[in-house]
Amino acid sequence: MKSIRQAIAATCATTTSFAIMASSLVVGTGLVLALSAPVHAGAYQVYGDEFAWDNNFNNSNIGVGFGSGSTANMTVWYDFGTGALYGYPACIRGWHYGWNPANDNKYPSPIYDQETDNATDSFSSGGTNMYGDFTYDCFLRSDNQKSTPELELMIWGYNNSYPIGTKVRSNTVNGQDLWMGYNSSAGYETFSFVPAGTGGGAAWTSVSGSINVNIGSYLIYLCNNYSSYVNYDWNLDVVEGGLEVTGGDGWDWLEMSN
Repeated sequence: MKSIRQAIAATCATTTSFAIMASSLVVGTGLVLALSAPVHAGAYQVYGDEFAWDNNFNNSNIGVGFGSGSTANMTVWYDFGTGALYGYPACIRGWHYGWNPANDNKYPSPIYDQETDNATDSFSSGGTNMYGDFTYDCFLRSDNQKSTPELELMIWGYNNSYPIGTKVRSNTVNGQDLWMGYNSSAGYETFSFVPAGTGGGAAWTSVSGSINVNIGSYLIYLCNNYSSYVNYDWNLDVVEGGLEVTGGDGWDWLEMSN
C-alpha cells in the first residue's frame, strides 16, 4: 500500500482541464463497452454530501483504499486481462439507482436548473497494459422518483476504449464527438461525449489529468438537439466521476468535487 501511495503522489502533482500526461505506451486494442444495470457491491465511504464507491461488477476483485479530507477520493488496484468491463469505481454525488448513503438532496434536480452545475474530476493511474475510460456518468429520469435511470449521459476525459453505439456528431460541446447507442442490458439510451477523434488506442502505463466541465452545457445540448429523448423537465439524478475498468495490472486514484 505504501508503494501505491508513493506512486500516486508522483503522478498527480499537476492536473489541468482535459490535460493528459501519458508515457511508455504499449500497443493494444480498443474495447466496446456497455454499462450493465449495476448491483450494489463493494465498499464505500461518505464525504459530507458525496461518497466514494468501489462499484465492482460481478464481484470483480478490485481493491480499494479511501482517502482522507472532505472531498470524495479513493485509490483502487486490480489485475485483469483485457476484454471485459470489470467495474466503475467512482466518486459520486446524488442517487445511483435510488441509492445514496450520503443522503444529499442536491439531486434529483430538473435540467432547467443545471446551467451552473460544474464538476471537477481529477485522476491518475499507473501500471501495465491499462485499459478503460475516465469519465463522468450521469443518470436521468423523466420524473423525480430517485429510481432506475431512463437515460445516461457520459462525459469522457481520457480513454483507450470505445463508447457504446456509434459516433453521430463531431465538434459538439467543448469540441467533443458525440456517440449514441442503446444499452440493451441496462434498458436505456446512452449519450457519450468523447475527446475528438478518440475511440480505442494503445494501453497506458501512466496517465494523469482532470475533467473540469459544466454538466449543464451537455444537458442543454441534448435537450436542444435530441428532444425526442430528453427535455428540460427531466431530472438529473446523479453525477459520478470515475473509471470504467476494462483491463490492466495497476492502480487508479480518483477525486471529484460537485
